[in-house]
Amino acid sequence: MNKTQTPEPSEHYKTLIVVLTLITTVITTIVATLQADANIRANTANRDSQYYAVLVSGELRRSGLQSSYDMNTFAGVLRETQTSLMMQFTALQSEQDADKLGTALSNISALAAQARADKLTNFSVFYTDPRYAPKTPDGMPDAEAYLADSNTKANEIMEKQNTAADDYHKWSSKADSYVGVLTIIAVAFFLFGLAQALTGRMRLVFAIFGAIILLGASAWAMLVLVV
Repeated sequence: MNKTQTPEPSEHYKTLIVVLTLITTVITTIVATLQADANIRANTANRDSQYYAVLVSGELRRSGLQSSYDMNTFAGVLRETQTSLMMQFTALQSEQDADKLGTALSNISALAAQARADKLTNFSVFYTDPRYAPKTPDGMPDAEAYLADSNTKANEIMEKQNTAADDYHKWSSKADSYVGVLTIIAVAFFLFGLAQALTGRMRLVFAIFGAIILLGASAWAMLVLVV
């Protein structure tokens, strides 16, 4: 009659190490996948951040040129209007002095200056855009609304750029952390390999140390994933 042979304790330990090694392999694969995903996300966010940075630079340059033109045009309207008023006062003074020629010339100059001012208003956003145009004939354009609107688009792009930059730092940090996790898991692999070469309780000791390190690496990976 054949007797059932009971496996030696060392064989039990060997089976345990094989199982732990398989578990470690699975965990390594998962962490490596997470690290690759974090790397891809970091690279994408970095690309988006640089793209938005270029857009912000272009928008600031465009808005600067536009604002320069609008302000110069508005200044021209004010200058010609002021000239027209001055010539009207001069005409009144000449009329009081009974200087008919001076009065006529001053009136002509006043009309010409006013005509230039009226013409410039056709090219000024402060008079053609209802958002900024004066509400009354003698009123002034809404310069504050113009300045706020001129920076709106640049601010929106800047917010996107900041968000992309934050995402880049976030995912880059995660990718670096996963590399650290993989390094610790490599230590667990090393301990399991040593345990395979040993016998008796020393095999169990190295297996336990490897399992503890694997558990710590797994906990770190979970923390990186959820944070």
